[in-house]
Amino acid sequence: MIKDPLNVEEFIDLPAQDILACLPCGLLVLNAKGIIIWLNAAAEALLGSHLRGAAWREVIQQAFAPREDDGHEVSLVDGRRVRVAISSLDNLPGQLVILTDLTATRDYEQAKANQHRLMAIGRMTAQLAHQIRTPLSSAILYAEHLAAQPAMDSRCLQWITRLQECHASIEQQIQDLLLFARGETIELALTRIQSWVEQLIERAQPLIQAQSAKLEINNELRDKEVSLHAESLTGALLNLIINALQAKASYITVNIQKVETNNVQIQVTDNGIGMSEEVKSQAFSPFFTTKAQGTGLGLAVVNAVIKAHGGEVVLDSLSGQGSCITINLPGSLEKGI
Repeated sequence: MIKDPLNVEEFIDLPAQDILACLPCGLLVLNAKGIIIWLNAAAEALLGSHLRGAAWREVIQQAFAPREDDGHEVSLVDGRRVRVAISSLDNLPGQLVILTDLTATRDYEQAKANQHRLMAIGRMTAQLAHQIRTPLSSAILYAEHLAAQPAMDSRCLQWITRLQECHASIEQQIQDLLLFARGETIELALTRIQSWVEQLIERAQPLIQAQSAKLEINNELRDKEVSLHAESLTGALLNLIINALQAKASYITVNIQKVETNNVQIQVTDNGIGMSEEVKSQAFSPFFTTKAQGTGLGLAVVNAVIKAHGGEVVLDSLSGQGSCITINLPGSLEKGI
């Protein structure tokens, strides 16, 4: 009967241990009782330190957090993915556990897949843009003809105006998707902030009323002009408002103020369900969504629009406490306060 070694030195000499300690993959040696009697630095980096003498089954419960999409790898509690291989020890009781960290490989594969999807979306968007714009242009033309009719009822004229605004919104959404998918540029123009706010309120109000929510906009720059693309920025803010409503927010606040020397800051705050750290870290990633019907492009498009303005988007969110998204538009305030 072969004696169960209590120390790794009983079957691995010290020079061999030095070599194994330097390997990039994680190595653990278990005795016949499943107790860890040796592990290298790579294994400690993956699973934690001070594990020698611990039961392997307890380490599995503490360090591993399997997910549905793990496939041939297993997720750790910190989100990294490892491949686990276990083999017996020749002529000795116990097992050798080999851990290979595949996180970087999987991240690269995901990024590559997303890039291919973006390229496909760019091609598809260009084709759809042409197909949608043709009937849209006809609809706009018909609306203009209707508006030009003599003795048109004022209420009908109001509806036609709203119809034309909806057409313009659809056209802008196409442009924003092209901006995201193909990196197209936008032309900024001096815009009175209060006029832009009024446009935002008009477009957002039906969304707010449909959810019985409340929208409060505090504009400290009422009479100032900002260099921006009004339609794109309105679309970005509407995206944020829609996201807040989908997160069950009943109260949404938009604060517009001057920061630093010549910069404009827009903060959108809600009292929705907020985000976990894991969700927050991926919120602006293309195609990432927690919604069954979501495309995962809403916040990615927002980010693309703000970057096209030369600005940045900062997300602050706590699970159960709502979210705050800050948009900074550098050097965009043309008339000082």
